[in-house]
Amino acid sequence: MRVLLTNQVVDAYLCRTGIQIGPLRRNIAAAAIANPVVEKLISSEALSQLLTRGWPVTVVSDAPPPGTVGITTTTIGTIWQIFGNSEYGLGRFEVAGPAALPPQQRFYLEFRLLQWDWRLVAVTLPENIQNLLADELAKATQK
Repeated sequence: MRVLLTNQVVDAYLCRTGIQIGPLRRNIAAAAIANPVVEKLISSEALSQLLTRGWPVTVVSDAPPPGTVGITTTTIGTIWQIFGNSEYGLGRFEVAGPAALPPQQRFYLEFRLLQWDWRLVAVTLPENIQNLLADELAKATQK
């Protein structure tokens, strides 16, 4: 999970700053510079808050912009919306939510069957959250 979140933040940071680097340097930079931001997201409590509130409270203490929606029992959608926003496979399940938001503003969660238990193995952040975290990373690197 840490590597996936780090890659998303670094990719957004490189895109927003216009920095061009090769894949090897990118991986080294990802481990070196993104750690302060990703460390605040990686705990189960911080990730839970991010998903339910729709905002990285542990990273940015400002109030979320209007229209920020997290994944809760009321926002995930109907059973048909969940089914429509899901992909199934042998030993894996992927779902996107909240259903009311456009696809680029949804969280994508991937679950895998590990030792007979479903576990969250990947979270793809919405584009606006990736950009917000990239801005926080830019602030952290300037200090």
